[in-house]
Amino acid sequence: MKSYLLVLLLFSIPASLDLAIIRKESKRERLIYALKTFLWMVVGSIAFGWIMYITR
Repeated sequence: MKSYLLVLLLFSIPASLDLAIIRKESKRERLIYALKTFLWMVVGSIAFGWIMYITR
């Protein structure tokens, strides 16, 4: 059995870190931006998955 949540987490961590490095200047801004981006990716993907599950 595959864990899609684990794959989502493994993708979201480096993607959010890369975006933070590219977009922000200071370390504090990068950390905050990376955390926000990570949470948006995870929460948004889970919410979208539930919407797809409900409407099928």
